[in-house]
Amino acid sequence: MKPYYEHAGITIYHGDCREIIPDIRGVRCVVTDPPYVFGLASTAQEGKAGGWGDLMNNAAFFAALLRDFRTLFGGHPGVVWMFNSWRSFPVLARAAYEAQWPIESLMVWDKEWIGPGGPNGLRPSYELVALFLSGGFRITDRGTYDIWREQWSSYKPNGHPAEKPEPLMRRMIAAGEFDGCVLDPFCGSGSTLVAAKNLGRQAIGVEIEERYCE
Repeated sequence: MKPYYEHAGITIYHGDCREIIPDIRGVRCVVTDPPYVFGLASTAQEGKAGGWGDLMNNAAFFAALLRDFRTLFGGHPGVVWMFNSWRSFPVLARAAYEAQWPIESLMVWDKEWIGPGGPNGLRPSYELVALFLSGGFRITDRGTYDIWREQWSSYKPNGHPAEKPEPLMRRMIAAGEFDGCVLDPFCGSGSTLVAAKNLGRQAIGVEIEERYCE
C-alpha cells in the first residue's frame, strides 16, 4: 500500500478508507468528520435527509466503521471523536447500537458563528461530536465539560466545504493519553493531520478525493 504523501510522521493515503483501514497498524486515536446523511434520497419526495431505508443504510455504514476502529485499537486504550449533526445523530446512535459500542459522551461544538438556515427556523451555530472510548481510555482532565467553543470561519484556504478549525482538532487529540498514532479516515482539509503534527504526534489520513490529498 503506497502512501500518497509521507513525511515527518504524517502519512496520507488516497482511496476508500474501508479498503485501507485493515492494513493500518498502531492507531489509538480517531478524529474524523465523516459524510453526513444529507442529500440522500431514494425518491425525490423524501426530503433532505432521505427516506428510512437510506438512513438505515447509513447506520450500517457507520456501524461498520465503528467496528473497524475498535479492531484497530486491538484491546489497547483508544478513543474516537466523530462529528455529526442533529439530523445525523439518530443514525449514528443506531450505528452505535448495531456495533455494540455505546456513545460515552456527546460534545457540542459552539462555532461562535451563525451558519445558513431555512427561511423559518433557527440559524445553526453548533455541531455535535460523539465520543467513543475503548480499552480503559479516559479523558485526562475530569473537569472537561461537554461544550467547546472554537470559532469557525467561512474562509476556507483549500476550498474544502467542511473544514474544521485546527485548534478544535488539537484539543480532541490532546484530551487523553495514548500510545500510538492518530487516524482521520475522512481527512478532507487536513485539519486533523496539522493538529497532530503541531502536537508532535504521528498521524495517518485517508481521503478519497485526490484534490484534497494534494
